[in-house]
Amino acid sequence: MLTSPFPAHGGRSAADRVFGSTATTPRKARAFARGQLARWELPQLADTVELLTSELVTNAIRATEAVSDLPVASSVFPVALRMIALRLLLSPGSVVIEVWDVSAQMPDTGRADPLDDLREGGRGLALVGALSTTWGHRTAPDRGKIVWCEVAIPPARSPGPPARKPGATLPRRLRHAAVTDRSEGPDARTLQGILDGLRRLD
Repeated sequence: MLTSPFPAHGGRSAADRVFGSTATTPRKARAFARGQLARWELPQLADTVELLTSELVTNAIRATEAVSDLPVASSVFPVALRMIALRLLLSPGSVVIEVWDVSAQMPDTGRADPLDDLREGGRGLALVGALSTTWGHRTAPDRGKIVWCEVAIPPARSPGPPARKPGATLPRRLRHAAVTDRSEGPDARTLQGILDGLRRLD
């Protein structure tokens, strides 16, 4: 049974998943991240968070493969992913991505070999630093380490004026001047002028 290595994170929206250290794990981790963002109604972060998740998980798998004293094959040993939505009262907040692996070796911040561009993720933590607000790593409580990064939630755009539906009537123009009272019908002088005009037509 694979269990999460993360301590409880009470009072905040958090979701975690444990994966095996296999070639398909980065793809599964991206799908998990995308689904979780949809549940939190943060689809605008999907592209960035998926890429960061793929990078951190790929690095965790490689770190696990490099450990020589694992009790089982590295492909069976897990890596764990946790996402935390930090909602603040006075700001939009952020999403934190944490990835655990069994290796105590701290992450290498340099770029990997050029062939990494053709592989699943693995473009180095320089990319993580460029796309995230901040990132770091710490020793896990029992064994291994946790590498994390934070992505700011962009502020919501203020809504513009509502679009007018097709066929809808335009708003009425408001009068700014008082309407004067009209007399009942035209005056006698106007009527006499009309009458004189008609007679001249005969």
